[in-house]
Order: sequence, then structure tokens, then C-alpha cells
Amino acid sequence: MSAQPHFSIAGIPVRVEPIFLVIAGLWGLNYLDLGLDIVLVWVACTFVSILVHELGHGFALKAFGQRSAIVLHGFGGVTISQRRGALSRARSITVSLAGSLTALTVLWLPTRSALGSDWGYREFVDWATTGRLNLWVPVYFLAFQNLWWSVANLLPIRPLDGGNVTAELFGLDLARRISVGVAIAGAIWAFTHDQGYGGFFALFLAFNNFQEIRASRSGSNVDAFHVDAPLEGGHPSRRRGRAKLTVAPPPPSAPTMGSQDPVRVAQLAWAALREGDAPTAKRLTAGLGTGADPYLRAATALATGDPKAFELFEDAYVREPNGPPNLIATEVLARSGAATAVARRLVERPDGKGRDGAGTLQTHLHYANRFAEAAEVGEVVYGGNPPSRAQTAFEVACSWAKAGSIDHAAGWLEKAADAGFRAPSVVDGEPDLATVRADPRWPLLRARLT
Repeated sequence: MSAQPHFSIAGIPVRVEPIFLVIAGLWGLNYLDLGLDIVLVWVACTFVSILVHELGHGFALKAFGQRSAIVLHGFGGVTISQRRGALSRARSITVSLAGSLTALTVLWLPTRSALGSDWGYREFVDWATTGRLNLWVPVYFLAFQNLWWSVANLLPIRPLDGGNVTAELFGLDLARRISVGVAIAGAIWAFTHDQGYGGFFALFLAFNNFQEIRASRSGSNVDAFHVDAPLEGGHPSRRRGRAKLTVAPPPPSAPTMGSQDPVRVAQLAWAALREGDAPTAKRLTAGLGTGADPYLRAATALATGDPKAFELFEDAYVREPNGPPNLIATEVLARSGAATAVARRLVERPDGKGRDGAGTLQTHLHYANRFAEAAEVGEVVYGGNPPSRAQTAFEVACSWAKAGSIDHAAGWLEKAADAGFRAPSVVDGEPDLATVRADPRWPLLRARLT
């Protein structure tokens, strides 16, 4: 590593060893089935992630008046300085934590936010359904790398960030022993979770810390993690600097989109419906075949204008009267203006098996803030002789009140009273009726309901 730097950033020399690119490329082979371009994107993101992490250390050292140099090598990256004995304990700990904090703040937070945005959803659907490389891929890689690699580097294993903090807090000898124990535990976890590289790397760190312990017992002062730093002008430092190693674990299994991952495909289909992207929802739902959720099939059919949508919704509510797994199907019904028609089909079934489903639809519409639609469906349910007409009428009144129709709400409270609804604590505390309680008619209504 004692060679001429390839470039400098803010006066900090940086050298990139060829083995760094080789190892990053080998890790990226996990994504080779998605295309060589994906592998190259992984390598580029690895370079950016490790460099930003190391620059976090370098800028912290610079702020404390210390020189540093960065080397990107096979294990990830290393920031080299003379801070042992030159900085206070608090400043040295700050330098150790600066790498992960910088990576999390500069790269993880913005990329994670982007992935969770509407833009991220659209980019992911485009990549997953077409296979075309777009910005979602590097954003996903940067989010993954800078979260999990930052977490890994905070483990109390020398010479990782957490190991250097441990050495500052408890002394070098105890830090070495802690490093051995944690590294062995980490290796066991890695080997039992299909992370072979991580396991071997943890054992490597455990072995080096163990060697230092043995050398210390014999009176030698050995630090297996000291390296020489590249300096500007190509002249290596003759003083050994304190190394801070950044570990870059291998990538997880490549994301898959196909019949082998039906849960993820279903999630994408639901998300497409939520965003009003009916063609994508139809394409994804069709790929699920008969295994698709009945509500997903029904909502997709309705969103795409399939005339069988009403029948599919009816069948779904009869088969699973507790309703869909989310409120997206309910939103699709409300947007399409079809909720009342579906409720009427359910209530009018001769076998009576649709009444529970219609009641569920009414409740879900209210939860989805579709208050007018919930009230209209509730009126249909009320007309179908539900088990508790008083409760149904009260719920219809609540929905009309939230929809802003106080006259309708008052009328349905009258019907609830006629059906025997008597619950003073409920009517006084129900937040949905706040506007009705402010109406001049409220004292008379309350008298009938209590």
C-alpha cells in the first residue's frame, strides 16, 4: 500500500488497489444473471460507498488537525493516520464513528427516502417488469451498502470502527479479547446464514487479534492492522499509521421478480393499483395465475374495466367475508364508484352469505376515509336487515357526519334511536359525531339516544 496515490480529495491522498476492484467484481457476480451492467453498477456503488465512508474518517481527522490517507483494498478500505496518542479519547472515538455516520447521513438517508417515494416505486416497477437498467438499481445498492456495511463496521471487533471505540474505552488488551469473542460469534452467525465470505472474514479478524494477544504475552508490541500510508508525491510514510478498516460484506441474493417470488409480485401488483397503474397491476396479477389473492384479482379487473369485476368482488367477499388484506381494493372500489353496486349484490344474495362481506366493505370504506361511500354502502346494508339495525344506523350516521352531511347524520341517528340504540357514553365520546354535537338539534337527538 506504500505507493503513489491515484488522486486526492480535499488534500487527503487516496489510492485504489487493483484487488479492490477485483473483489468488488467477484461480489457483484451474484447479480450476473440480471446482466453484466448490473454487476458494473454494483462495483461502482461499492467504490462510492467505501470511499465516502473513509472520507468521513478523513474529514474528521482533518477537523482535528491530523493528516490522513485512504487506501481502497481487497477487504474494503482503510484510513491511516497518526492519531494514536495525538488525539484525546473523545476525539478519537469521534473519528471512529465518523465513517459510519457519514455513510448513513450522506448516502443511506437520501437513497432510502428515494426508494420509499413514488419515484422509487415507478422506477422499481419499470426495472422489475422490463429488465431495463434505470436509476433504481444504483439507488437500491447504495441504500443497502451504506446501511448494512455501516452496521457491520460498528461491531466491537478491531480494527473496525466499533473495535477502535472499544479500544479507546477499555484499553487495547481487553479490546483484543472482546474482538476475538465477537468475531467468533459473528463467524458462527455468518456460516449459519449462508454468508460464507463474512464468516471467513470474521475468523480472519479473530485470528489476527488472537495473534496480537499471544505476542503481547511474550512481551512484543504487535499490531497486525498497521500499514504504511501513501503520501502526496508518491513518497510513502516511513512511520506506521493507525489503520481503520472498513469491511464490505458480500451482497445478498439478487432481487428476483417472477413466479418464484409470488409474494413480492403480489406486493407490486397492490402497489400498482394504489398508484392507479392498472396495466402494470394486470400484468403482474396475470403472472400469479390462480394463486392470486381473490381481492387482488377483483380489484385489478375493476381497474381495467373487466365486466367480470363485480362477480369477482362478490365471490371474494363471500369466500373471505373479513375483507382484503389491505385497503387498496376498497380504494379501487371507491374510485370506480362501484362500492354501492357491489354491496347491493352481496346483500341481495338469496343465500344470505353476502351480508357479512357487505358490512366489512362499509367498515373498510370508513377506515379509508371514504365517508360518503361508506354511508351509502351502510344504507344498503341497513336495507338488508343486518343482525343489528341499530348499530348499522349509528355507523351510517357517523359516516355521514364525517362526510360533512349533518342533515343525513341527524336523520340516521333518529333511525338508530328508533331501532333501540341507547348508549350515552358512546354518543358523547364518538369523535365522528363532533360536528353533529355542535348542531342546535343535538340536545334533542341526544335525549333520544340516551
